[in-house]
Amino acid sequence: MSDFLDNLGKVLNNAACKAVKASGDAVELTKTSVNIKLDEIKCENYFKEIGRVVYEQYKEMPDSASAEALVYCKCIDELEEGICEKRIKAAKLKGKKYCAECEILLDDIASFCYSCGEKQPETVAACCGCENEADTCCEDGSCECS
Repeated sequence: MSDFLDNLGKVLNNAACKAVKASGDAVELTKTSVNIKLDEIKCENYFKEIGRVVYEQYKEMPDSASAEALVYCKCIDELEEGICEKRIKAAKLKGKKYCAECEILLDDIASFCYSCGEKQPETVAACCGCENEADTCCEDGSCECS
């Protein structure tokens, strides 16, 4: 009986050691997988920053971009133009002006940005009271804009 209990103790001890090792391996695998994912995220952020650096260099010297990067830089230019137009429109809807230079909202009557000093375009009222500016509104007072 003593041999049986000794063998049973050894078997249980070996099984416990294997379980502890397997548990430790699972924890280590999880930690390693998380660290891989974190490093992949860091790489993606560096790729984004490289792109930002290339684009900033392109803005200063358009000839500095490679032909492949130039395509993307021009796409960004177009998107930024559209974003600015949409911000101007949103500002008008709020009864404000949008300073394209420093990207802040201004009172509609501001002639200059009170943050960066940039001259702001004049706000021209429509001839018939619609939301269009005078140059895009009807001339004779009968509004076709509505």
